[in-house]
Amino acid sequence: MFGLRAQDWAQMLGAAERGEVPPVDWRLLQRADVLGPVQRAGHEDLLRAREVLLGLQGFYAMCVWHALWMPGTPGLAALRAVIDEQGMFPVLDHMIGLSPSPTQFAEALAACLEPYLDELYTALMEQLAANPAIFHLPGDDTGAAGFMDTWLRTTLREQTGKDAEQESQ
Repeated sequence: MFGLRAQDWAQMLGAAERGEVPPVDWRLLQRADVLGPVQRAGHEDLLRAREVLLGLQGFYAMCVWHALWMPGTPGLAALRAVIDEQGMFPVLDHMIGLSPSPTQFAEALAACLEPYLDELYTALMEQLAANPAIFHLPGDDTGAAGFMDTWLRTTLREQTGKDAEQESQ
């Protein structure tokens, strides 16, 4: 991506995640051609990149929410499996900000011109089409409303109760 080899990205991101010393050599990014792909992209390519970025933001959020005790459903597990099978969570975690600056958004948009992110988004959309009831708990007829009730009332209450119990000990 951006003219950098996979080994360059692996070195930079892997070292950053592991907290290795010496610090990551981010000078490799100075060679990266972020503007070139955007300048070469046509209108349709940029629209697709925006669609991919916005879609991946939503899928990323579902993965993050799972870490916040979101109830497990077969549909959500299947979506996370697509991301995990491709090893893409670290990539999404590095490129998607919950409140990106204009520069971060532009860089993420440029990254979404890359075919592998489009392929991930397509695979996730196909999985979603195959099982659109991602917020449906097995055995619960209330659908998304029951899911949210379970998450907000039951799961979060249980977790905050555990935290309060641990603090009192």
